[in-house]
Amino acid sequence: MLETSSRLHTIVYACLLSIVVICGSVQLSAFVASQFDLSGSSNLVVLSAIVTAILAPPTSFLLAIYSHKLIRVQERLHGLATTDPLTGLLNRRAFEDFYNRESARSARKNQPISLLVLDLDYFKNVNNRHGHAGGDVALCALSDCLRKSVRFGSDEVARWGGEEFAIILTDTGRETAIRAALRYRQKVESLDIRFDEKQIHLTASFGIVVCNKGETLKNAVARADLCLRQAKTLGRNKVVAFPASAAAAPKVEAA
Repeated sequence: MLETSSRLHTIVYACLLSIVVICGSVQLSAFVASQFDLSGSSNLVVLSAIVTAILAPPTSFLLAIYSHKLIRVQERLHGLATTDPLTGLLNRRAFEDFYNRESARSARKNQPISLLVLDLDYFKNVNNRHGHAGGDVALCALSDCLRKSVRFGSDEVARWGGEEFAIILTDTGRETAIRAALRYRQKVESLDIRFDEKQIHLTASFGIVVCNKGETLKNAVARADLCLRQAKTLGRNKVVAFPASAAAAPKVEAA
């Protein structure tokens, strides 16, 4: 959705244009009055009211329609710039913006945020068996599952690329993030996806990190990828979390 500030700006512009129309109507009335020797104050007020009453309603109506269409266009452009076209999830750019805002808020309030990176296991086999159309159906089903699973209004999920996804869990420490990832892993494994009367079965491997204060998303994703690779090495369909201590060696723990 379009940000509230953009909507407000558009509405303010429309209101200002309406005011300009009304002022123009008054000026037009003054000009007409001067041409017909109706410059008396009472005549001018009446004429201004008549002209304004004639011009203002249709102009305001047209401006309202224009503002509505402008907001719709802005929303469409905003959606194209911030969402993945296949799944409708956030894209990398929008996800990074969200992360930066939450990271700053987390630093101010001294509350943890966690990053989950998940990758579908053997997804190439899905494309080989069901074609790319089947693969797209599977990705959309997974995206819908993740979107419904995260906490609305606080957490966010994005398609990171291909069959890889990223989730930000706000106000969430390591143990809670592990429990959430285990829940997501089970939901992915339980998905009932049908394509051409055939079932598509998915599993996913998860890497988890608690983001350090002031840490960039690039660095947090790199640490989460270490855990993700370890989860693949352990046999896939696993959840692996980075050590609880930021000072610890980059050694992962399986959950």
